[in-house]
Amino acid sequence: MPSSTDANWPESILKLFESVRILPPYRRYPAPFNRLLHHVVADDSYSLFVSMHNTPYDTAPLDPTDFFVFYLVTTQQQEPVLIVGIKDDRSDGLITRLKADAQIRQWYEELLCHCPIPRLYGLSLLGTSLRIYCGHKDTGDITPCIVDRPSADCVLPLDFLEGEWDLDLMSPAGFNRMQEIAAYVKAEVANIENEVEACQL
Repeated sequence: MPSSTDANWPESILKLFESVRILPPYRRYPAPFNRLLHHVVADDSYSLFVSMHNTPYDTAPLDPTDFFVFYLVTTQQQEPVLIVGIKDDRSDGLITRLKADAQIRQWYEELLCHCPIPRLYGLSLLGTSLRIYCGHKDTGDITPCIVDRPSADCVLPLDFLEGEWDLDLMSPAGFNRMQEIAAYVKAEVANIENEVEACQL
């Protein structure tokens, strides 16, 4: 379990990500991200659970030409508190960015209303390049906002949404941001559990 004084991921996780780089997408991502999420969110916890889901929006989620894997962190009651979508970063940049953004927003449409805490964070990853989303339970707003297309009739520029996935998850900055999000989720879930226990006394 990460310590508040840690500045980076453990060497074992960094080595795991490095060792799978040469594998095809459907074998490259599940194991490292499963280990990473358990490390930062669910290690030694009986309150939070990490599971990989097939997306209902893709008929072939493990298709190596359009790879997308989705992780959901839930409470004991199976309520969503963190969503993670991962796409391969070696395919066409513009299409990959468009699909990654659309897929995470589709999950928000399904899950935000079931989130038991004020903010539902979403992590969209292209490889290990991270874009952080936040769904606000009280208003239904999702940030960052959808970027409007220049025109419904025109072809999108190749640099559309470029630079939005600019945080390397494996860097110290990426680690610190994950620590902050995990701390928020765990604190909010603990508050809920404490309230339930107080009501049962």
